[in-house]
Amino acid sequence: MKNYQKEALKVAKKSILEQFWERSIFEHFWEKLLKKYHIENKELLEKKACFVTLKSFWEDLRWCIWNIFPVWSLYDSIASNAKNSAFNDPRFSLLTKDELQNNDLFIEITILSKIQEKKFLSLKELLQFLKENKPWLMIELDNKQATFLPSVWHEIKSEEAFLTYLIYKAWIDIDKFIRNFSKVKTSFYTWEEFWEYFNEI
Repeated sequence: MKNYQKEALKVAKKSILEQFWERSIFEHFWEKLLKKYHIENKELLEKKACFVTLKSFWEDLRWCIWNIFPVWSLYDSIASNAKNSAFNDPRFSLLTKDELQNNDLFIEITILSKIQEKKFLSLKELLQFLKENKPWLMIELDNKQATFLPSVWHEIKSEEAFLTYLIYKAWIDIDKFIRNFSKVKTSFYTWEEFWEYFNEI
């Protein structure tokens, strides 16, 4: 694992620990622990978007918050998304002290490249692009848009199924998508993904 990836994981862990510390769930010895996570890596100061996901060995997904557009530095994106994943994901209950101390909890960070818009002349051309590249795709039509976590490619092997589920996720009528394909905005981006167990960071 590269140095900036290790430091990125420390940023996420620090952000979560600070919230527990502020909530007085942990004792004051956490203050000393936090001081060792001082980040100086320049790569974390670049403006980049990311996903921060908390998972456990027993669950595919526990918490996940993201930003798709590079509005903030990677440091700030990771810190904010880690904190919100643990405490503000409306789909799940808050991360608890007991869950934090479980040895099977881990943090996964996905760093996104800049989004690149790409125009396709036909649906067939788009499907071929998906088959060859398996990119992280975003679709948009009539102000409705959707994207997937890259891990979806591990679960959905067919490019046809991938696109169909993505259309449904965006709440776009599939017949309308086909009829108005020339108006569909398609963008893609690449990513790097890495993870570590919380207690090993």
